[in-house]
Amino acid sequence: MKNATFLLSVLANALLTSCAGVSPTRIIGDTVGAAGGALIGNKLSNGNPLISAAGAGAGVLLSESLQAGSNTYAQKSYDAGYEKARSDAAKQQFHELIDRQRFGPQLDGGAHVRLFDVPLPEREENGVILAPSTATIRIQE
Repeated sequence: MKNATFLLSVLANALLTSCAGVSPTRIIGDTVGAAGGALIGNKLSNGNPLISAAGAGAGVLLSESLQAGSNTYAQKSYDAGYEKARSDAAKQQFHELIDRQRFGPQLDGGAHVRLFDVPLPEREENGVILAPSTATIRIQE
């Protein structure tokens, strides 16, 4: 009788587990969690079906908690990778634009554009001390 109750609870859990839009890993994890929880509850309570059912519920709850943590981590990793790719694409586009301005062919043919970097020393403007920097001067001939 004890084995029949245990097998019936495991079979009912396997049949009632919904599979629409759920990954097979989640279904297997929930089933194993419920079966393990029911087994532990059955052994600890000497066959009490109420405790076995509570153990199955606890097993499913544990499995769902682990799945939620895994899904959250995967989503955060995906978002971080997406943002990194967007940043890299913007940087690449910026550097291509700068290189095109420096070395690229000119559209009007007659004009030639050169960029010169001029070092600026430390200076004071309106009572504010400005650190040494570099300015780029564009010369079009």
